[in-house]
Amino acid sequence: MAVFCTFIRKSPQIYGEIRPPDYLMASTMLFLGKAPEATHELLDRLELLGERLLQDLNVPTQLRAFSHESQLFDCFDSEQLGIVRSGLVTIVNSGIDAACLQPGDIIGLSRVFGLPYAQLKVEEEVEIELIQRDDFMSYVQSEPHRQHRFTNYLLTSLALYQGFLAHYHRQTQVQAPTGFEHVQSGSVIIKEGDLADTVYQLMSGSADVTVHGVTVGEVLSGEIFGAMAAFTGEQRNATVVAREDCQLLAIPKAQFVDLIKAQPEIAISLLDNMSRRIKSLNEQVSSAQRQTA
Repeated sequence: MAVFCTFIRKSPQIYGEIRPPDYLMASTMLFLGKAPEATHELLDRLELLGERLLQDLNVPTQLRAFSHESQLFDCFDSEQLGIVRSGLVTIVNSGIDAACLQPGDIIGLSRVFGLPYAQLKVEEEVEIELIQRDDFMSYVQSEPHRQHRFTNYLLTSLALYQGFLAHYHRQTQVQAPTGFEHVQSGSVIIKEGDLADTVYQLMSGSADVTVHGVTVGEVLSGEIFGAMAAFTGEQRNATVVAREDCQLLAIPKAQFVDLIKAQPEIAISLLDNMSRRIKSLNEQVSSAQRQTA
């Protein structure tokens, strides 16, 4: 999972009761909210436990594709849980997009055991591997090491939730609204000359970058864009147009600055993106010079 998106990791059920105010990234799932101190360690542990728990899964499963579903759980049995195998699944809490699930995340654990759960929706096509609850539990209980891993998974999830709950109860500042956006092919995402108050990450799809109507680059899935103008306070110096249907994560610039401070690795991702774009521009300039020589 992601880069400000290859980020967010396990256990979406945290959003069944609370809705964090800004951003926390992990490796598979994307959480909204600043991270308590031990969060990254717990997310790393959850990801590893989940991978090991499922690595020798040998029970009947059903791979199904879903698209444009506002109530994903209505599409399969209440005694089935799932593993996201491709695409993006959005967690919705009280009508607000709260987090993004990516391949490898487990969905429906709370639901299959009759506990409160948040709704899920999908916009573009996703693939979910469905497993019957009883088959999954038989698989877990058939080997002591699986029981141990599942217990550790649940206890680590509990520690994560407790940390988030305490953290958000201490917070009093109201954050600006954030969330996921779906744009259709041909839509203008940012416009040259506009004020920059938002930074974006392209979760899926691709987009073209133009200056004065001339295509000068592209934005690919996983990349962050719109950050430079937000940092400098200047107007947008380029227009970004969706080349295909895209899903975006929109982050107010103030929260993005906080995120950079909390997760310096995001700055490295930004530098990588900038390096690729500078290289592309250099190649275009060299090509233009050769054509006019």
